[in-house]
Amino acid sequence: MPIEIFHLNERLAEAARYALMRRLMPAIRHHIAGTLQPIGMMSAMLEKRIMAANPDMVQLGKNMRALNALSRDAAAISLSLMTWLTPKDNDLIAVSSAVEESLGLIATELSFRGFVLINKTADVSTKLPTAVLRSVFTASLIALTDAARHAAQVVIAASQEADITQLKISIVPLEAAQPVLVENHISSYRALQWDDVRALADAEGVQLHHAPDFVQLAFAPDFTCIRR
Repeated sequence: MPIEIFHLNERLAEAARYALMRRLMPAIRHHIAGTLQPIGMMSAMLEKRIMAANPDMVQLGKNMRALNALSRDAAAISLSLMTWLTPKDNDLIAVSSAVEESLGLIATELSFRGFVLINKTADVSTKLPTAVLRSVFTASLIALTDAARHAAQVVIAASQEADITQLKISIVPLEAAQPVLVENHISSYRALQWDDVRALADAEGVQLHHAPDFVQLAFAPDFTCIRR
């Protein structure tokens, strides 16, 4: 590959990561705030108990230990969220766990836009690098729902065929009994385009195939050896 093409592809992938992060930032801020809220509530409670005429030191000790545990958990969760696309430790993670993690991050936004998420990946235990699943899978999910004109069911399925792990995200019309939004409105930044997803997939060595109602990702047997 000519060096100019290589650098162009790298720039396209970097731009796609920026676009994806801009879309994820509201959700990341929301989740970080959620981890800090219990700490603030417990701190306020501790302040009142300390100011009591006869503070219960045993109970205060228990509360302090609980506060320390909450602080450690909040720090770990915040670090993971702030390094979403480039995790500090790019360890292997089960596909089902990675899908659940990504859905947990953006489920609220998609729900507000009327999408119903259905996760059918529990039966696949294959492990892949965390950063790749976070970037390519999450970008694919956002791009597919951004392109949808109306709200729908979003079905995520995984399969293992001849050592190739596949993830498929499908758009399925809502059932008649479910409410349908007139329009799929994107409230933050811009819609993700398939060119963005393609740039991320090419950079990470993921095979990508998409249509208006689905996107399929394929991870080759030697995928875990491919590192950027």
